[in-house]
Amino acid sequence: MTTDTQFLTPKEVAEILGVHQKTVHHWLRTGKLAGTKISYRAWRISRSALEDLVTQNSNAQPKNAKPAKNGDKTGTTQSKLPDNAVVPLSPGTTPDSKMKRYIRDIMGEDSKGPAEIE
Repeated sequence: MTTDTQFLTPKEVAEILGVHQKTVHHWLRTGKLAGTKISYRAWRISRSALEDLVTQNSNAQPKNAKPAKNGDKTGTTQSKLPDNAVVPLSPGTTPDSKMKRYIRDIMGEDSKGPAEIE
């Protein structure tokens, strides 16, 4: 067998990548890692599929990629901020007041303070 058609078990892939075997099974079930199910519980992964996974999840720039110039939008991707990103507050708001408004909104309470309710 050549290296292109060599198949690996999930255990071998886990050892190569340094992850748990259950992680490899999760990747197979969700389609993140391409594999072939040969029986009810047994999977086989081609070495090329493993290389594709590593390439797709790598943060290294390809050698032939050119760095983007300032103001040039081509070749760059705009990243979406993660949900837990820290965003600066607008002027005049404190973290406490923002949190209180958030909690009132979730609880369905009126946003007015106790002194303002009549």
